Amino acid sequence: MKQRLGIAAALIANPSFLILDEPANGLDPFGIQELRELIRSFPEKGITVLVSSHILSEVEQTADHIGILSGGRLGYQGGMPPQGHLEEMFMKIVAKNRRGGEMS
Repeated sequence: MKQRLGIAAALIANPSFLILDEPANGLDPFGIQELRELIRSFPEKGITVLVSSHILSEVEQTADHIGILSGGRLGYQGGMPPQGHLEEMFMKIVAKNRRGGEMS
């Protein structure tokens, strides 16, 4: 209920930009499905949404544009990879940034 209340409170001001951090956290499966539908409806209402999440399957189901941060760096920014490939892309980018960020 706290997640739903927080989102409702944020929407009262009719924002054009909304930041959601782990929005599916603590929701039951029905709540998660409702949240996905809500997030996907925001662009047609003129609301841009930034979702921060480590649950890549949720990101795949809601996002159309992603950014992957690793080690404080933006490792990727662009469109979604084909369904089921976000985790693979994420792991490659994080591994690359870890190697590139190591000190000799």
